[in-house]
Amino acid sequence: MKARFTADEIFADARVRRTDLAKARIFLAVFERGQDDAHTRRSLTQDLSLRPATVSAMVGELIADGLIAETDRTAATGKGRPEACLRLQANRMVTAAMEVTSRTIRGVLVNLEGRTVAEASLAIEEDEAEQANVLAAFKAVAGDVLAQRPAGAVIPGIGISLPGIVDERNLTWISAARWPRMTNMDFHGLAEETGLTVRIERKRQSELRAHFQTHPEERSGGTLFVSWGYGISSAYAQNGTVLTSAMGGFGDLGHWLVEPESGRKCLCGQTGCLEAHAALWALMPEIRKAFPDVGNHPPTIRALLQSRDISHLPRIEHATRLFALSLHNLFKTFFPDRIVLSGYFPENPWISERVRRLFFANMPHYAQGRVILEVKDPNDDDAVIGVSTSFFQESLRPFLVARDVRI
Repeated sequence: MKARFTADEIFADARVRRTDLAKARIFLAVFERGQDDAHTRRSLTQDLSLRPATVSAMVGELIADGLIAETDRTAATGKGRPEACLRLQANRMVTAAMEVTSRTIRGVLVNLEGRTVAEASLAIEEDEAEQANVLAAFKAVAGDVLAQRPAGAVIPGIGISLPGIVDERNLTWISAARWPRMTNMDFHGLAEETGLTVRIERKRQSELRAHFQTHPEERSGGTLFVSWGYGISSAYAQNGTVLTSAMGGFGDLGHWLVEPESGRKCLCGQTGCLEAHAALWALMPEIRKAFPDVGNHPPTIRALLQSRDISHLPRIEHATRLFALSLHNLFKTFFPDRIVLSGYFPENPWISERVRRLFFANMPHYAQGRVILEVKDPNDDDAVIGVSTSFFQESLRPFLVARDVRI
C-alpha cells in the first residue's frame, strides 16, 4: 500500500515558496503515476500547467537528489526525439517500522511505494516476557532490519506501533495485557543505540492513519476505528486527525468491565474485562474444540475465521453480544459518522452480520440512518504504513525545497 501525501501535508507549519510548491507538485505527480504509466517532462508541463523551464529545473534537482530517475525512452508524440520516462526511486527513502502482532515483534523497512524491502521478527513466549527480554528483542529486530538497508537509502527514523498503554511524549510503553510483567519500557536506549529518531504510538492509531491513506474520502467527520482480534481496542479521528491522550491510553475498549462477577480473569489482571470474554486469546479453547486442527499460526486462524460459521458456538455467541453492546455504548460516547471494524472476528461474515444487527437494534431514533458501519479489508501492513507516514512527510520536506528559486 503506497503512502499518499499532499504538498500541504509535506509543508505543514513551514514557510513555502511558489517554486517549492512547483517542485513538490512535480515530485508527487511522478510519485502517484507509478511505473507502468510514467510521466515525461512534456506530460508534467501539460498536466501541471507549468513552464517547461520550471519543470526542467525541478526535475534536474529531483534527479540529483536521487528521488526520481530518467529511464527508458518512450515514443514522442509528434515531432522531436523520443522522451525519457521519469520514475520514482522508491528505495531512496525507507522508514524502519516495528509492531507487535500477537506475541511477536516484527520489524520492516518500508519504502516510498509502501513495499517491504526488509523484514525480521522474534516471538516472545509468555514465560520469557520479562522486561529485559522484550527490550532486547526490540533491539535485535531493529538491528536486523537496519542491517538490510538498501544502498543509498535515507532512513529518517524508527516508528513503533504498540498495543496497550503508550506514553508517546516520554517514549515509554507503559503496559500491555499480553505481557503483564513488562511495564514502563523506555525506548530512549533504542534511539541512542541506533542513532535514529524513535517514535512510538498505539497500534490502533497507526492503523486508522493507514486507513485514511486508502480512504481519503473518510477523513471528513468522525471516524471510530475498532479492532476485534487477538485483543480489542479502538481509535478515534475527527476530520482526519487521530486523537490521543497524554496519559497514554485512548479507546481501551478491551478492558471495559462488562461482567466483573463472572470470575473470568483478564491478562491485564482485572476480572470480567471484555477481552476476557471476547478476545481471540480467550476464545481459542472454544474454537479448538470445534476445529481441533486449527493450530497456532495466525494466517491459518484468519483463514478459518474468514470461511467458517462459528457464530453459533456458545462462547462466540456470548462474546458477540458483549462486543456489540460495548460498541453501541462507545458509539454513544463519540457519535461518529462512521464506524470501521477490523480484525479476525469482523472478517467472519456471520459474526459481522450479527454485530450489525445487534448494534443497530438499539440505535436512538435521532441517529438512525446517520452512521455507517463497515468492515475493513485486512491488510497486515497497516500498522507499519501508518507509523511510517509522518516520517516520510517530514523527511521529504528538505528534498522538495527548490534550490533554483529564479524559475
